[in-house]
Amino acid sequence: MPLRNVWTWSAMILGLAQHGLACNAIELFDEMKHAFVEPNYVTFLGVISACIHVGLVDVGFRLFHEMVEQHGIKPRMCHCNAMVYLLGCNGHLQEAYNFVQRMPIEPDAVVWRTLLSTCQLHPEKDETGIGQEVKRRLLELEPRRVGNYVMAANMYSDQGSWDEAARVRRRMREEGLRKAPGESCIEVGGGMHRFISGDNYCNNGYETIITIIVIMVKETIVSLKKRCISATTVLFARKRFIFASFLSTV
Repeated sequence: MPLRNVWTWSAMILGLAQHGLACNAIELFDEMKHAFVEPNYVTFLGVISACIHVGLVDVGFRLFHEMVEQHGIKPRMCHCNAMVYLLGCNGHLQEAYNFVQRMPIEPDAVVWRTLLSTCQLHPEKDETGIGQEVKRRLLELEPRRVGNYVMAANMYSDQGSWDEAARVRRRMREEGLRKAPGESCIEVGGGMHRFISGDNYCNNGYETIITIIVIMVKETIVSLKKRCISATTVLFARKRFIFASFLSTV
């Protein structure tokens, strides 16, 4: 690029971080500084996030302090959340909890939920009952959020505390809270078809799904023919159609 600014550098660093190329993201960050481009809060969010993918806890800490002390950038909630996840997902639960306690801004529910999810990830590392404390804080902050109760119940179940898990789910029922069912959507012939977990889409849900797949494959074949795509490609599409048709008879 003939012209590079902080946003183009930051976009590249974020892109590398999101694809797990942590070392490349950190190298690009160093290259950016050598080019005398002053990083901003987005730049540091990207490079700290990169550290998460490969467990570079010490590097993440160094970058966080560099952001605050050398560049005078006040940490935002997104930076703090990234640091909590960096520490927690690498098993440093106590350090993650201490970080939350010392945050320069009041931690929101997202930060507490991030910490709770890392406690679920490393229950063997929770020697001081951090998960219990985080659950309490989270339910105080968001007493009507169903996801918090589900996370708490799942944690108790994972630990074999079936009575506690049942107590949490009973409290959900008493409060009139229900977890929204999972769903997926596909578009066929200009119409949207929704499949909801636990719902009978028709008398035979599987037949409906197969029918929709067959329609999609037929449309693909017609589209390929209209575009004069090679015979090999059309043949492949026909094989997909035959396979889908076979499934509908199973």
